[in-house]
Amino acid sequence: MASLLFALLIALLLDTGCCQIQKPVRLGQLIPDPLRGPDSVSGLVFLLNRDTVYFRNFSYNVDLTGFFCGGTTTSDLERFQWFDPPGFLSLGYSNSDIEFRIITFPVTEVGSLAWFGVCGYEFFTTDGSGSGDNDGVPSFREVILASVVIPPQVVPIVPCDTTFLGELPAGSNGIAGRAYLLNRLTFAILGFSYDGQAEDAFFWVGAGDTPSISGYPCTYESGIETRLPAFEDQDLVVQLSPDAVGTVVTYLSVWCRSNNINIAHVSVPDGLITTPPPPPPDERVLLGRINGHIHGVRGELFALDEKTLLITNFHFDGNAPGTRFWAVKGETVFADDAYIIPNELGSTGPLRAYVDRTFTLTLPAGLTVHDFDWFSVWCIPFRQNFGEVKLPDNIMLGGGIQVPTLPPIECPAAVPTVPINCVQLSEEVQMSWVVDDISNVITIELCGCVQLDNYIAFGISGSDQTTLMFGGDATWTWMDNEGVHAGDLDLSAYAQCLIRRDQNGNLVQNGACPDIQNDVSDVSGYRDGCTTCVKYTRPLQSSDPRDRPFLLGQKQFVIWSTGPVGTLDTPLGTTVPVPFRHYAQADRSVALRVNFSRSPLDECSLQCSDCEVPVVPWPRPVLEHTTTINARIGQSGGERGYAGITGTAGWGISWYLNGLLIPEVTVYRGTTYTFKVEGGTDPSVQARYHPFYITSSDRGGYLAKSVQEQQRETVFAGFDADGTTPLGVGRYCEYQNIDSDRSSEFTSFEEYLATLRLECDEGEGGTFRWTPDENTPDTVYFQCATHQFLGWTMRVEDPDPSTTPVPTVSPVNECETNNGGCAHICTDTDDSAQCSCRAGYVLSTDNMSCDEILTISISVDYTPPDDFVGGPNEYRAASGPVTVACTA
Repeated sequence: MASLLFALLIALLLDTGCCQIQKPVRLGQLIPDPLRGPDSVSGLVFLLNRDTVYFRNFSYNVDLTGFFCGGTTTSDLERFQWFDPPGFLSLGYSNSDIEFRIITFPVTEVGSLAWFGVCGYEFFTTDGSGSGDNDGVPSFREVILASVVIPPQVVPIVPCDTTFLGELPAGSNGIAGRAYLLNRLTFAILGFSYDGQAEDAFFWVGAGDTPSISGYPCTYESGIETRLPAFEDQDLVVQLSPDAVGTVVTYLSVWCRSNNINIAHVSVPDGLITTPPPPPPDERVLLGRINGHIHGVRGELFALDEKTLLITNFHFDGNAPGTRFWAVKGETVFADDAYIIPNELGSTGPLRAYVDRTFTLTLPAGLTVHDFDWFSVWCIPFRQNFGEVKLPDNIMLGGGIQVPTLPPIECPAAVPTVPINCVQLSEEVQMSWVVDDISNVITIELCGCVQLDNYIAFGISGSDQTTLMFGGDATWTWMDNEGVHAGDLDLSAYAQCLIRRDQNGNLVQNGACPDIQNDVSDVSGYRDGCTTCVKYTRPLQSSDPRDRPFLLGQKQFVIWSTGPVGTLDTPLGTTVPVPFRHYAQADRSVALRVNFSRSPLDECSLQCSDCEVPVVPWPRPVLEHTTTINARIGQSGGERGYAGITGTAGWGISWYLNGLLIPEVTVYRGTTYTFKVEGGTDPSVQARYHPFYITSSDRGGYLAKSVQEQQRETVFAGFDADGTTPLGVGRYCEYQNIDSDRSSEFTSFEEYLATLRLECDEGEGGTFRWTPDENTPDTVYFQCATHQFLGWTMRVEDPDPSTTPVPTVSPVNECETNNGGCAHICTDTDDSAQCSCRAGYVLSTDNMSCDEILTISISVDYTPPDDFVGGPNEYRAASGPVTVACTA
């Protein structure tokens, strides 16, 4: 698909006669680092516009975490961030076509760079000479893997059939910019800057040798006449206002209307533009009102002549990717014989947002209004029509303009419509797919009723016998304010992702982590109201041995989940997105199986209505005036609990202090506090190993951080004097759901707590003490040393000298909370609760439940021998049988 669209783009640009300003600029082949070999990184690089780069036949065969990079000199290096593909580069790209748009970079455009390329993080160990702070410590550096030189002045700007009017003269108010005349209604100003300090400044047009009060204000971008705010190096589309239509225009000015001052202007050559009045009704032919379906599409479509369309009051929210103006020939708007219509700038790139804009479109070479049947606002990646006009038959243009017929554009064959397969995974999530068994790939679209910054994940079960997350192979997708994202997940444990270094300095990860080898490509998506849809392609059989294949001709168990997207600080000094927990997931009792090679069948009926309803968090509990604090693990309480209280995505579990979910703890300087921790003792089971500690970090996760990150964090308590061994380690206790999570049902934590029960392993809790002093800051955090975002703030205050010292309260009575988890009788002890049972019951092996003692009666008939003689405590019988009753 990417190759086809790229070929179509080039064909249109070349056939419309565009000069090198607009057509893609070939920068050349990536030149790899000779030390890594000619096949390490390769690809042909094109520059599409000032922030978009296109790779043809891109391959990445370096076992390093890679990223796109560039520099303004040959000696500097900066990392780019990009929309597509998301994340870091990794093994798996082979002769791929990639288009990506830079979203942050310290320079304003690619043309300001001296070089562009692909870089990577390379790990090394210092030489042990003793000359540096990191002597002998594993570290990493950024290295250039392949690059291409960018010639000067190659940034595409506007079509060549426009007129360059000149530079806005630099002077007062920081004015700068390059002005172009696009058509008889529209200007473009590229790289426009203005400090916004003039009292009443507008874009202004009129007639005469110099600007004057007799001119007219113009509209820009939003179509609204308004005073100019500050701009810094922005590209703007400036349109004549209705009052200026029909007048002679000889200048374009930045004009201060209140003081009648010309701040800066460029001249429009005499005779070049005399804007005609709007065509009368018999010449400006109404083709129809745009019948909008989604994304706020609306407007009216007119024909000014055989080559020119006029769109009035056009609106489009810009929230869908790959959207174009589209001319379709056929019985329906979904016909395959279709062409891109360049926008008002002459660009065939994706449409931006429009708010009640009026502008003209020029049809591409070889196309007139008589050559197509439908005008559409069309989403190319998803083949979706957002709004259309059915052109009338036998269009009669009043002007009688005769346009010679040009040879038709020779475009590649359009992509045929593929029948859809779709299954409803739950009421909130659906999955559709198309299998290409020639290319051995599957394209999947996930749609769900989720908020922004929430993910939808789908994949193959970790078991061939049932639905199982552990060991499964999933792709997770999400949308946020920066775009659309998708990537592989490595489900090595049912736990939050943990990335750390082992004793040899190698990176290891555990939990639900981004896969090192990402086989996901061609990512696109859109958001419509409460619905997020993301589409991606991946191999049927990956080269990654940890990935599970999509098997054709048989049913496979599948997994899915939804939840919030969080971030994780890595030992590389980077922050990566990770799934923090799930709101919903595949139900093992249902154990859904899918045959990916079945005949097309659409079983989906997704309807989203209330996904954006805000959730009110519970009031945060308060814990003060106690010197003994028992720390256990418990459920995070969803959006009403940890996430709502902290404003940070948790991952399903949190700290419970004295039976309260992340309470606001107040401690006093000079007072000693005892912490009894029951968060697990086995580091090999990361999901049940949570050392408790007091820190300056609002994230925690000290043991998973690099040496440099640990040095930036202050640990106040919970570790030994060397800062290497955690002290807050003890048996594992967790407040677990009795059945399923019901946090959304309750308006208070106390109600929610009644739906949990405390489960504890055998053993003892770990203990450490801490006395905050005058050097302790006013706010610290209680956290987990192996995972991030389990705890929250702790207030540190000075004792009030006018009152008695802070009272010491006896240890908390665990039996007061949920009866200590006991089924019958709970007896409070120094560090926990001891369960016992009522008469007639015996304590079960879990030390909390009670099993009933059963009474069984057995009758035995026995006939003693004739010579039977018993002792004083034995049965005697003169004759006949004896019945003996035994009770057990």
